[in-house]
This record gives sequence, C-alpha cells and structure tokens, in this order.
Amino acid sequence: MAKPLDGYVKRLTGMAASESSLDVYDDWASGYETTMLDEYGYVAPGIAADVFETLEANRDARVLDLGCGTGLVGVELASRGYHHVDGLDISTNMLAEARVKSIYEDLLEGDMTGPLDLGGRIYTAAIGVGCFGNGHVGPPHLEEMIRAVEPGGALVFYMNRIPFEEDDYAKHFKDLETRGLWRVETLAQSNYMLAVDRPGWVVGGRRSRGDGDV
Repeated sequence: MAKPLDGYVKRLTGMAASESSLDVYDDWASGYETTMLDEYGYVAPGIAADVFETLEANRDARVLDLGCGTGLVGVELASRGYHHVDGLDISTNMLAEARVKSIYEDLLEGDMTGPLDLGGRIYTAAIGVGCFGNGHVGPPHLEEMIRAVEPGGALVFYMNRIPFEEDDYAKHFKDLETRGLWRVETLAQSNYMLAVDRPGWVVGGRRSRGDGDV
C-alpha cells in the first residue's frame, strides 16, 4: 500500500496560491531529508541531474542550483563531477543544512518570486528542482530564472504534475520560445517518489542566443 501524504508534504501540496512556503521550509529544514529520502523515496534530484548531464557536459561549468534547499541536487551534481555550483534559496534554515555538506562554492539567500540578486554573476547553466507550485515559484518567474544563465546555457527544471498542468507550463514554455528567450530540448514525465504515486515533469532547455536582451 502506498504511503499517504502527511505532515509537511501534505501541507505544501494543499497550499493556496496566496500562501508562502517559507515558514514550512524553515520549520522542516532539520528533518527534510529524513522525510523525503527515507519516508517518501524522493528521486527528483537524480532524475533532473541525469537530464542536466546530457545538456551540460562541461564539469567546469558555473552552475546555479535554484531553490537548493538542503542541497540534495548539489549532492547529485557533485557525484557527477560538477564542482563549481552555487545554491540559492529563500530559507536560511535550509541553507544552513546545505552549508554543512560543503559542496557549494557559495550559498545565496534570495526570493525567486522577485528579481534575482546574484551579485552581478551570470551562470553557465542552472537547475531548479521542487521550487514550483503554490507558495513557490510560478510561470511569471521563469524569465528571470532563464536570464540567470548566459546565452546558450542549459536550464533544467523538475516540477510536480499538479502545477505543471493547472498553470499550463507547456504553454508558458512555448510562449518563451516564441519570444526568443529559450528553447525546450527535453520534456518528460516520471514518478519522483518511490513510496507514493507522485508524477512530475522534467523540462530541459537552453537560453537562446541573441534573445533580445536590452
């Protein structure tokens, strides 16, 4: 029998569009990995990192982990040989957990629902896993995330099926292509929790070259 959703996972799944997930993540930080890895069999970071590897072969690339949380995506990237990775997250407590792993060159505190303050840095590539949905990042924030990487740079996103379908991300991705901002190269569905039926989508693409930046 599949594990029922409970605790913080249930709270985040049922979150309203007007709510913020910050307090949940701050409270959850110390137990996040025990819940997600041990109880739910969370594998989205690995799925996303596999796709990232196909789009960015250079292990010396400067990579931004968007919504890095406790660093599970960073662990996956490090295991694949990427050694110039920065993390960005809104939760100071989650960043503290990530810092202990010593896998990031820099950890930035920031709110991805507004303009990204990256200290003037632009990255070779970026990856964002689990940072989409109510109380999180939405379609209006995709352009800012895309502009965090250099023209031609790879971006990989993993998101739950619910926001993907309800917010019609496929349309938004297509609109960004039409506007010349990026192009989708990979779009695939998978189950990202081994202990429960939890479908999600991995999307891989590249920022377009000469995309009309001012």
